[in-house]
Amino acid sequence: MVLLRSRKIFELRLLIMLRVVVMVSVLFMGQLASSQTPDLTDYETRAFVGSAGIERKYLLRLPVGFLAGDCANVVFDFHGATGTAEGEFRYSNFPLIADREGFVLVHPDANKHYVDQDHPLATYWNSAWEAVKRERDYDVNFILELVASLQDEFCTQQFYATGMSAGGDISSALACLADTPFAAFAPVSYRYYYTEECADAGPRPMLSFQGDADRIVPIEGSGTPWFDPPMQEIMARWARHNGCASEPTQSRVSTEVLHYTWSGCTAATEWYLIEGGGHTWPGGPISRPGSHVTQDISASELIWTFFQRYP
Repeated sequence: MVLLRSRKIFELRLLIMLRVVVMVSVLFMGQLASSQTPDLTDYETRAFVGSAGIERKYLLRLPVGFLAGDCANVVFDFHGATGTAEGEFRYSNFPLIADREGFVLVHPDANKHYVDQDHPLATYWNSAWEAVKRERDYDVNFILELVASLQDEFCTQQFYATGMSAGGDISSALACLADTPFAAFAPVSYRYYYTEECADAGPRPMLSFQGDADRIVPIEGSGTPWFDPPMQEIMARWARHNGCASEPTQSRVSTEVLHYTWSGCTAATEWYLIEGGGHTWPGGPISRPGSHVTQDISASELIWTFFQRYP
């Protein structure tokens, strides 16, 4: 009888201990997950007035632990047409990488609606193909002046440019400047190269991403009103600009991702093809209806790895 009672007490204690272990494990995993999920509202909304005399908005996010006097690299991440700085902050999902690697995030807002375009994408960055129709330097000057302002305020190291769709458009425009403060470029789902605009630029490290099921920016190019060449041709132009060998090397990353790289380049030139991919940010948390988002690669991780090659 005593043995039976002792056994029951032992089993009860064991059960309590197991429950405590489970509760502690669940709490720990929850805290771990929380620590790896960045606060997507953890940024400062700022106003900037440049030489144009127009107030412009941008988001600034300093990495965790950043102190006054610390030096850091700066990544400019530009939103797409009809988008916002806040939306791009969530879309590209850079904060966790920024905290881990210690770089500053800047998300400018295009903040201008062009009523002269009878098109739903009339809110975008003023660059590239619309240059002949409007004040070409409206956004370019804003960005260059914002860079100079940040250099005055912080101990900045290198600046890098990336963006989604029309954000890739303005990233390309910055790459094509004869004198640019940005060290490397990574447009996602849109990029361009026009000889008359880009020929005077020096070698420009260029990484890009494109889905072959993108219905907004078709990989095979488009006619009026955009007149975009095929993706392969645009990247081949960048490869020639950067002094690369004539043909890229293709490697398969996964069942739905191919990687194209050129050799012999003065500046690295490469791109990722997402088979079945839509007008999306690879590895991103946000999808569009009817647009596949691959999770086989993280564009944000690959972009930062690429940027690090140009310190």
